[in-house]
Amino acid sequence: MSTKSDIQKLTTDELFNNLKTSKDGLSAGEAKLRLDKYGSNILKNESKATILKLLLGQFKSALIYLLVLASLLSFILGDLSDAFIILAILIINTSLGFYQQYRSENAVAKLQKLVSKEALVKRDGKETLIVEHLIVPGDIVILREGDVVPADVKLIHTDDLSVNESQLTGESAPVGKSISGANSLVYAGSIVERGEGEGVVYATAKNTEIGKIAHLSSSTIRTTQYEKSLSAFSSFLVKVTFLTLIIVFVLKLIITHDASHITTLGLFVVALAITVVPEAMPVIVTVTLSSGAMRLTKQHVIAKTLTAVEDLGNITLLCSDKTGTLTENRLTVKNLIADDKILFQKLAIASLESLDEKRKKFQSSFDKAFIDYVPEDVQSGTRGYERLQELPFDPAARRRRVVYKDGNKTYLVEVGSAETLLSISNEPKTEQYLKIIREDGKSGLRHLGIAYKELKYTSSDEFDIMKHEQNLHFVGFVALEDPLRPTTKHTIAFAEKLGVAIKILSGDSKEVTEYVAREVGLIDSKQTVYTGDELEKMSDSEFSRAVQDNNAFARLNPEQKYHIIEILKLNNIVGYQGDGINDAPALKLADVAIAVNNATDVAQDSADILLLRNDLGVIINGISSGRAIFTNINKYIRFSMVSNFGNFFAISALYLISSASLPLLPIQLVLISLLTDLPCITIATDNVSPDELIRPNKFNVHSLMFISMFLGTITALFEIMYFAIIKGQPTGIAQTGLYLFLILTALIVIFSIRNKDHFWRAQRLSKAMALSFAIITLISVVTIYIGLTKRLFSFSSLPMGILGMTVVITLFYVLVLDTVKIWFYKSSIGANL
Repeated sequence: MSTKSDIQKLTTDELFNNLKTSKDGLSAGEAKLRLDKYGSNILKNESKATILKLLLGQFKSALIYLLVLASLLSFILGDLSDAFIILAILIINTSLGFYQQYRSENAVAKLQKLVSKEALVKRDGKETLIVEHLIVPGDIVILREGDVVPADVKLIHTDDLSVNESQLTGESAPVGKSISGANSLVYAGSIVERGEGEGVVYATAKNTEIGKIAHLSSSTIRTTQYEKSLSAFSSFLVKVTFLTLIIVFVLKLIITHDASHITTLGLFVVALAITVVPEAMPVIVTVTLSSGAMRLTKQHVIAKTLTAVEDLGNITLLCSDKTGTLTENRLTVKNLIADDKILFQKLAIASLESLDEKRKKFQSSFDKAFIDYVPEDVQSGTRGYERLQELPFDPAARRRRVVYKDGNKTYLVEVGSAETLLSISNEPKTEQYLKIIREDGKSGLRHLGIAYKELKYTSSDEFDIMKHEQNLHFVGFVALEDPLRPTTKHTIAFAEKLGVAIKILSGDSKEVTEYVAREVGLIDSKQTVYTGDELEKMSDSEFSRAVQDNNAFARLNPEQKYHIIEILKLNNIVGYQGDGINDAPALKLADVAIAVNNATDVAQDSADILLLRNDLGVIINGISSGRAIFTNINKYIRFSMVSNFGNFFAISALYLISSASLPLLPIQLVLISLLTDLPCITIATDNVSPDELIRPNKFNVHSLMFISMFLGTITALFEIMYFAIIKGQPTGIAQTGLYLFLILTALIVIFSIRNKDHFWRAQRLSKAMALSFAIITLISVVTIYIGLTKRLFSFSSLPMGILGMTVVITLFYVLVLDTVKIWFYKSSIGANL
């Protein structure tokens, strides 16, 4: 393959010869051969976890090191059965962690497949839409405004083409392109900002310019604030635990004045550390996020990464254009006002946006309305028109331009905002028309106008449409109805319950925007709908106040939307929905970028969340689901810390004051840790109370720790009390009773910490969660009566009286814990958590 400098020097014929292709593109058979030769057009993520990496990753946790150390100490002490049992528990723990993370990786891979992009290429002389990773060197690629260039391409045709190459150069200013010299090359990842082009692919995947530097970013993984907080807490917890255990160990030696059993004591301390380390936290977080992300897809929401699930739940303010989100985006022509209605209809059809195979799904609702409205005989009369040149819709100018030829005559047709076209046309009825438009707008009707002129046309290379917009003749306009979605009012009410504010950032007229906002209940009589022009005239302080205090804005251009989001981000987590190339800056600025799956390439690339259906309800339901996912993660933190810290404090205290024997054997502590963590994997499936979905000021991990430590103290006191009651029993009975009590209290904690009210008022447990807790409870009881497990873990069969007492104290414990929990949340401290 030739170098970049060689490629840019080639003429079109030399390029075809060099890459063994033609103007008709590759044949399907040749494309398949080249795919086998060059591989998929995908930048391999070097940080992507392989099966081996996932497996080895299980051995990087503190728990694994502790289990290995405990097993070694058991070997040193000559207790081979304990050593092998601990190794078996290590294997079980590692296998479960590996299995869950492997499933999570597969879930992420499935999500990535759902967001794959398509490119328009020529194959066998026909324009064909293919998935980007199937592009090979020699393919002819067609590029249009809004596309992200899929590979490195040498251009063979351009029409006013300019691209943004900031992914390589860091410069955001668009670069004009031609078919010769250095500017004849466009690179993978570049954004087509204007015009169109056609070129031959000369490099794919790792051979592209961006592919050569991809390794610099492949290891950069985005970490959210929530993940950082969890990581910092885990690190802090491990340090505090080990410092405490060292102190306890030293105090025990001082108290006993006996170092002969130092290895046994060391083994117990290691086992005690295992009970408090939150070893399942990374797996639980990953499993909950991945399973939550897959459930979101069933609600027509695709989170492009697992961190995007958190982003979605964090949204406190959603900015959206009303089109297709609050309304049905199904326009119908209600009225046509024109002196020559047939001429209007012909020009409407003649100016329909030309759509290639890739963009058929992007057909505007305005064009669809024209096609449905104009009679077939009028449409057939325009089929002989020849389109010579066109400029796509310009949001700033609020119109699109088309040049077409009818016989010997050439016309410039402009379609867009009726008010804008009236302002640049020679129309004596302007004031009369504007009055009609304003009155219609109060009923929610939108308007689209057409203006035209006859002109002299030479060639596209010499003709600049922008210089020929004077003296246009205004033909007329249509009034279009776009019905509100029946569910919009309910959706906005639901958003209000979730604490999510909604603002409309619309390009429509002030009257239409105000009508829609009032109909759906977004604004009241105290609020004002400002246009972009009105906002531009305000001072910075006035602009900020207007943006904060009002919920609907009209006639906004992309720069004005960007500025509004900039202000709103100061006090909110802002989600923004956009679908065009001009929405890209606002999408990148927003905390959470949202796009529909048929948005332009650049909008999809900028988005964190993709919607499979353009409906406000889909977004709000997604936010609700995102919050439910994190509510369940927080449940695990409270659950594990209340039980783990309670066990840790209690056993540490009993360890110091006991003289003859250990309160629990190390092997029993390790078993407790395993059994109480197993059902936690199902927490991801748990049901969530509507009250839990109302987002607090912050998802504060430290506040979760505070309540966990507080309730953990209650757990510790009960465990010490239980041991005081049972310590008069034989050692085996006392240890077995304490083992069972610790298991039962750890499992029953989940019923209390699931909500802030009495546990019986909480949402019903999910079936998976209820079943897993029931099975583990049964296993915990059965192990103390079966001969094999009795011998392996040194259990003694509990008399029915002690078993019954253990169950009664456990039930009493959960009632006390629940009462203290409610008191705490009603207190001045807990009310803010």
